[in-house]
Amino acid sequence: MFAALALLLFSWNVWSQDKIDREIEIHKNVKLIELASAPDTPSDMTKQYMGFLPIFEEALKENTSDQPDECSLTLRVTCGIREIGSAKVQRPMARVTAFRRNSRQEYLGTFILYSYVTSGPVNKEETAQFLKKQILEPAECHKAE
Repeated sequence: MFAALALLLFSWNVWSQDKIDREIEIHKNVKLIELASAPDTPSDMTKQYMGFLPIFEEALKENTSDQPDECSLTLRVTCGIREIGSAKVQRPMARVTAFRRNSRQEYLGTFILYSYVTSGPVNKEETAQFLKKQILEPAECHKAE
């Protein structure tokens, strides 16, 4: 009975984990993990998210550099959907989670992948601004000297 219960709990944990789509080394000790979209995500939202990923990767490369081992940075990005306004218009979004080695904090940010400035997909400048303000500046490494 105990073994059956343990197997059930173990399999529940395995099924609930996100599926890694790609793992990319951006710089030495800076890693990006792209998680696959949920199977029930509408295809047009997934398509916009997939178009955003190269922009995000490029902005991350330009705004980070090699990190010492004790300051290694890992970012996870996954697709989401946000309903906007009273009309409940659905917009694709990216959920970004970052953490440093030996840190007890995670840094979270959600980024709507629709630009109200251009009435289209977000561009590299908007992505870089989000990345700096919401993730990289709060997660800045302060090495003990």
